[in-house]
Amino acid sequence: MSPNDQRLLNVLEKILLIDESQYRDEQGPDEIDTWDSLASVSIAAGVEEEFGYRLSPEQMAMLECIGDIKAALRSGGVEI
Repeated sequence: MSPNDQRLLNVLEKILLIDESQYRDEQGPDEIDTWDSLASVSIAAGVEEEFGYRLSPEQMAMLECIGDIKAALRSGGVEI
């Protein structure tokens, strides 16, 4: 796991109360019970705080899984 991947995992562990076994790109609100609309806002805030990258409202609306968060970070120039 890359350092930035670990940083994202740390953010999601705090917000979604998941562990590393649930940290897979295809995991989303359907698989993670604690991922609701409020958690999505918290994820956006956590990503901005940790990586200095602000998710647009459009990106936030398109977050359907952990892989989408990583794709949004990559689009902002974060290597993950």
